Amino acid sequence: IAILFLLMVLFLLSGCQKSNKLFEIDNQVKFSESLKLVTEKEEYSEKDSVIRYTIINTGDFEQCIAGDDDCFSLEKLVDGEWKRVGTKIEHAWNSLGLILPSGETEEREIKLDKYFHLPLEKGEYRITVEYIASNTFKIS
Repeated sequence: IAILFLLMVLFLLSGCQKSNKLFEIDNQVKFSESLKLVTEKEEYSEKDSVIRYTIINTGDFEQCIAGDDDCFSLEKLVDGEWKRVGTKIEHAWNSLGLILPSGETEEREIKLDKYFHLPLEKGEYRITVEYIASNTFKIS
């Protein structure tokens, strides 16, 4: 009986897999028209561990953006709605801003294994930084 009990426990534990929880986005914000966020690629593999992106000020005046590389959310498109992907660590950032002059860019990267359980699920994603949304990209 003890061996049978042990086998049942091991079977149940083998089914426990860590994944990233998806959260509803409470308030849909209007995204900036003069700031663009563009990912390095339009498609990433489940094996990719870094997503690089560039914030571009296409406006005629300087803009203030989040000054910390940790200031981002990863969102997944699920049944036509964007859901925020939960992180595996406490994900907070400071409120310092960075002035981005007109025509200038800011390059950043997200080390996926630092924030998320890998591999990420296949699907369509985007990155948001305050009031800036990236192009959509796929993870396959």
